[in-house]
Parts: sequence; C-alpha cells; structure tokens
Amino acid sequence: MLGIIRVITLHEESAIHLHGELIERRYGLPVISRCIPDQPQGVYNDETEAESLPKIIRLARELEQQGCTAIGISCAADPALQEARLAVKVPVLGAGSCAAHMSLAYSSKIGVLTILTEVPPLIRSILGDAYLGMDRPDGVTTTLDLGTPAGRAGALAGAARLVERGAEAIVLACTGFATIGLAAELEEQLGIRAFDPILALGAAASAAASLPGGVRR
Repeated sequence: MLGIIRVITLHEESAIHLHGELIERRYGLPVISRCIPDQPQGVYNDETEAESLPKIIRLARELEQQGCTAIGISCAADPALQEARLAVKVPVLGAGSCAAHMSLAYSSKIGVLTILTEVPPLIRSILGDAYLGMDRPDGVTTTLDLGTPAGRAGALAGAARLVERGAEAIVLACTGFATIGLAAELEEQLGIRAFDPILALGAAASAAASLPGGVRR
C-alpha cells in the first residue's frame, strides 16, 4: 500500500484521492491518500512550507501505522522529505525529486516549470549541469490558480518559453500540474517531453514494488 500525503487541505474525497487515483490507474498500485490540516492553499512559499513540516511527519507516521509500505509526498518542493525518512521505517518518495531524476534519463537540457519564485532546491541540485532554466506561469502564486483558464494558459505559455530557450524536457515542479493533466497537453502541443511529478512518484513506487519489502500490491 502506498500512502500519499497531500500538502493541501481538501474536503471532497474525490479531490483528496485524485493524485492517488492517477497512480492507481497508471501503475495498478493500491493507494491511500490523506491531507495535512489547516492549509487550504497548500505549500507555496517558505512560510507555508515551514507550517507543513510537522504535519507531514505526523501523517507519515500515521500512514505507516495504517500499514502503508511506502509513502509519497505530493508536493514538488519535497517538504519534510528527509525528516519523514528519519521518522518512519518505510521508503518515503518526493514527487519533485522523482520527476527530476526521471528527466535526467531523457535529456541533458532540462527546463523547470514552477509556481514558486525559485526552483525547489532539491530539484535544482539533482539536475546539476542539465538545468537549463526555469519559468513561472504569469499570475499564478498557488496551486489553486492552475485550475483556472488563465492559470492553465499561463502554464502553457511558460512551457513554450522554456522550449524557445532550448529545453528538450520539462520538469513540472508543482503537483497542481498533475491535477490539470498538463504533461500530456504539453507533449501534444509543444512536442516536448514533460515529467509529471505524480506519475514520476508512481513510477518510482511501482519500481520499488518489485523489490523485497517494497510496495506490496
């Protein structure tokens, strides 16, 4: 069982389980999803990330106690990744780092599309010399903004700018891009490989499932 930690407070079960459903549909893994409390706009700056850390660690422990054999943090900034790994005995995967690692298997000219003012540090360090640059959708400051027509158009425009700068692949450094299914749209419209952080996390969890003690089906 894979436990997914949503770093935004949601109330509808369908919304809470959306990212888990993407993984279940693509990789056939059983998933349970939980949200951190009292963060209706999610994690989008240093302050909200700091607020999320103890909540993520607490949820990781709870999911382990509920029988999860791996845990995924559904945020491309990978908040509390190292702390959660120290807090539990099961593997903990970060959506952002999974997408960054996967992109390196495809290209050495990688752009990052993010809603933050800077690329998440772990993604930046993983990409190393393959990092070509970043872009941010105009008018987007939280993951909720991506669900608007203007937010989606801004994301498409930001990705197009990265392609113009020479990017051969794009890491989507916000799990809100997974929510709106942006990767497939970028690949269709721009002809560029786009790495969805949730599907990348699912791929890593699926690979772990084949190892002894991995994510049991």
